[in-house]
Amino acid sequence: MMYLRLAMTGSLLLAGVGTATPAGAQDTAAPDSVAQERWDETQGVLSTISPFGLDRERLAQMAGKPETVPMMLRSLSAIVSRTQPPERLFGALPPELHLVNNSALPWSINDGDLWAGRGTSVRAGGGFFARFGRLQVVVAPELTYVANDSFELRKPYIESPGIPPDRSRWAFPWYLVGPYSIDMPTRFGEGSISRISFGQSSALVGFSKYQFGVANENEWWGPGISNALILSNNAPGFPHFFLRTARPLNIPLGDLDVRWLVGGLAESFHFDPDSSNDIRSLSAAAVTLRLKRPAGLTIGAARSVWATSTGWGEIPLRWFDVLKSTGRPNNRALNDSSLYPGGRDQVYSLFARWLFPEAGLEVFTEWGRTEFPTSLHDFLVAPNHTQAYTIGLQWRRPGWTGDDLWRLHAENTMVEQGPTFRDRPLGVWYTSRTVIQGYTNRGQPLGAAVGPGSSGQNLKLEYMRPAWSFGLEAGRMRYNEDVRSISPILFHKRWCTHDIYLYWGPRATVRSRFGFAAFDFTLANRYHPWFQVQSGCPRGDAMVDIRNNTLRLTFAPFMSKGARRAR
Repeated sequence: MMYLRLAMTGSLLLAGVGTATPAGAQDTAAPDSVAQERWDETQGVLSTISPFGLDRERLAQMAGKPETVPMMLRSLSAIVSRTQPPERLFGALPPELHLVNNSALPWSINDGDLWAGRGTSVRAGGGFFARFGRLQVVVAPELTYVANDSFELRKPYIESPGIPPDRSRWAFPWYLVGPYSIDMPTRFGEGSISRISFGQSSALVGFSKYQFGVANENEWWGPGISNALILSNNAPGFPHFFLRTARPLNIPLGDLDVRWLVGGLAESFHFDPDSSNDIRSLSAAAVTLRLKRPAGLTIGAARSVWATSTGWGEIPLRWFDVLKSTGRPNNRALNDSSLYPGGRDQVYSLFARWLFPEAGLEVFTEWGRTEFPTSLHDFLVAPNHTQAYTIGLQWRRPGWTGDDLWRLHAENTMVEQGPTFRDRPLGVWYTSRTVIQGYTNRGQPLGAAVGPGSSGQNLKLEYMRPAWSFGLEAGRMRYNEDVRSISPILFHKRWCTHDIYLYWGPRATVRSRFGFAAFDFTLANRYHPWFQVQSGCPRGDAMVDIRNNTLRLTFAPFMSKGARRAR
């Protein structure tokens, strides 16, 4: 089925939709004229796909502008409700087209409902929002198409675990046997994929300081730009109910923002033939606090609990799962390869973002675990047990003309097992013994785009003007390192390779009277994909090195005031 590019980052929103007001119960608010000018200069459009407007909004906050877009707990409906004034009863979400072409291998990063396989993948979105008294409706369906061309998965000398007869032949073999299980196909069947979905649609009712609603949209929780540990736009959005603050609540310590949701996760068509376990529940909650002192610091926490379910009828009854204990379902010996379907599993994190406007700098981090410590002593001895983390920074420096700037972004995400696996067993992030589809929706991880048992680093350098930008991006990913590390125990085989993806390339954006366009092209080498080798331990010609070029294009027609001024 088709897998589409989200836009939970909700950065670029409405084409030329008018004013924006600061989100948050602050004593001082920018006048409408100032907010309007800022919105046009930093965004220009409301988007259901593109993250580029969000980049500019984030850079504006780094320059000391008040926060209008909720940056740590984001969704399209929250952006609409907080940036569009109450008197605006209707607004268009202009049509957007997003295209991804992979020359040799699938490579899909934060593409939401679009799984970018080999070949050309396209996602189209758009719609509108409307208000009727306390009711706000966002209609933003998405249409996706994936060529899903075939690619070489195994070389003559690759050794891998066998696929059990009760699993799909497209399933990833290393996550089908042993203690680690996840619904994450290497390829989504044969032939092209077409799909239409509710996309980023939602409906909510506001009650004083709170909002209650139902949505299919993606949520992005945490400060990361490339990866978020708990919820991101890496997988398709899923149907859910939510309860949240309409705007941050002003308390003595600062501004408090809260999210709480319950929803249903769907199995892909390429995991197993058992239709009785196709739906899982997810209950999650998050809170952020933008502190008054020290200025610029926002801290937060999130927890997500997913569980087996008999069907959609159970989902609305699982609100309080987020408060329940999950035990330690993955704390079993590695040589115990049994799965125990039926139960709950969890991930949770603490995170922070600190702005230093005088230096044009922000630093951010997210730290999470899959198990709670058994005691204070246990935490002090092994605080890194089952941990994962992201750490990053952004820096902006004025250019030469007064309306231009340089942007540097660096981020490192680690979702690999730590050394404490030598002391006692631990699972792989996003996999599970009890909920065998893992922390996924329609075959893609809900959290960090690097995926289970993996790590990644990303670096961007860009020159930005109001109407255009140009820069370079480079990065590295190490895939599925956890299953490679423990392979001698599980499979009685030792792989002496690492699955590494190295990439770099140019990126650019432009705004004009015709619309907004973004271009991203990467040249990549994937060394030993899926631990493939020509023979033995690879050296020289024995190495498997597949070149993959990825082209990403995004286009949204509009005519923003910011683009007019820039010309």
